[in-house]
Amino acid sequence: MAFLLARRKEDLMTLAADLDLTFEASFTKLKLKELIVKSPDYVEDDVKKMLDGIVEERTKGEEKAEKEKIRKEEKEERMQKEEREYELEKLRIQAQRIANIPNSAENVQTPNKPIHETFHKFNMQEDISLNLTLFERHAELTFLPKKDWVQKLIGLIPIEIAHLIAREPADKCNDYDHVKDLLLQRFKLSPEKFRQLFLFHQKDDEKTWQDFQHELQTYFDGWTLGLKVNTYDQLRELIIADQMKEKAPYDLREHFLDEWSTINSPIELAKKFEDY
Repeated sequence: MAFLLARRKEDLMTLAADLDLTFEASFTKLKLKELIVKSPDYVEDDVKKMLDGIVEERTKGEEKAEKEKIRKEEKEERMQKEEREYELEKLRIQAQRIANIPNSAENVQTPNKPIHETFHKFNMQEDISLNLTLFERHAELTFLPKKDWVQKLIGLIPIEIAHLIAREPADKCNDYDHVKDLLLQRFKLSPEKFRQLFLFHQKDDEKTWQDFQHELQTYFDGWTLGLKVNTYDQLRELIIADQMKEKAPYDLREHFLDEWSTINSPIELAKKFEDY
């Protein structure tokens, strides 16, 4: 009977439905197991075969959905790339006009190095503040005038975000500080996402160890400051609660899923676990 608990809750729910058993979505895996075992139609070998079939069908469905997702993403990426090349040129021209920079060959200086050798493209899977911080560091290291930062930034961000900047008032869309505040407000990650990034972040081979240190610091600050952790006692409670969550069995995680990321008091967490 232990084989039942080794499966996903959704598979046990499907099995229970196939056995015409009455259950609720709030049932835990343990409760579903007890319900299935007590079923008058329960025969272990038959139930194993049924469950294997359910898992196989679900797996095939997930694989098919994943392939379809990849196909759509590849198609969208190709279309966005073509659109990006066209739109970026329009945005650069617009930024030049706003900054009163003549769009002529004699006034446009060609950089000594291509942009990709100095600046990193924005990775929108990471925190926007980290992307902006790295951009600012590189801009300062290459002595790029701040009045040109927005123009350079436009070439590093996804086209839909560039459109967001372009829709700002004419006196604002070339103001880097304004653009930075706009992006931070729009794309700031949640404390839980910062926590995951801090715990699982890996060093990029193309970046330095100083970059890696700064990335970890940014993620840690985003996690703790986002939860308004300002004292040692608050930090201690957060770390202890996080360790308790890491050691919690699957059933507890699933039961408290909706509030999992908001319970940061180890005392409250312990009480909830005990009462479950």
